[in-house]
Amino acid sequence: MEVSVRVLFVDCCTKEGGASKTRQLCRIFLDEVKRLHPEYEVETLVLKEKKLVPLEEADIVRRNALIRAGETGDCMFDHARQFADAERIVAAAPYWDLSFPSMLKVYIEHIFVNGIAFAYEGPRAVGRCIAEKFMYIQTAGGFVGENEPGSMYLKAVCKMLGIPEFQYICAEGMDIQEIDREQQWRTAVEETVKAAQQW
Repeated sequence: MEVSVRVLFVDCCTKEGGASKTRQLCRIFLDEVKRLHPEYEVETLVLKEKKLVPLEEADIVRRNALIRAGETGDCMFDHARQFADAERIVAAAPYWDLSFPSMLKVYIEHIFVNGIAFAYEGPRAVGRCIAEKFMYIQTAGGFVGENEPGSMYLKAVCKMLGIPEFQYICAEGMDIQEIDREQQWRTAVEETVKAAQQW
């Protein structure tokens, strides 16, 4: 009997609909995953629609008070619980200013909750997320290279939160006129489909 797997798709794309190549690439990945695993349940979180704001001091004080009181069911922690309970996670974001749009960083602030996404055991933080795999899909106008800062940051996030496998795909050179951009795109699509088949 096939067992359903909860997949969380965190959409951090800035353009609407099909205008976003990042979203196109992520849809190719998810469509291939669903083709191979129709029992997988994909839940989509569109960050543009959530309009999350950076946490300020008053938010941190309230959050800490709720955690101390054991009230982790409060709506303030909805995103953290959703993230921690997902069995696979896909995040899509364009390359912006050496990393990704700020709304993704703000989202991470909201999910980094002690007692939900991680917990301290003595002086050591231990991840509590149940996801086994995190796929980060990106597109870039230029070439970002192997040590792309945003992907390195997200890999560190996964390590802290207990997610053992981090994968990264980037369609590079999408705005460079002097190269064959269609070939660049085809290569990225092929890599994406292959990754989905092994995911």
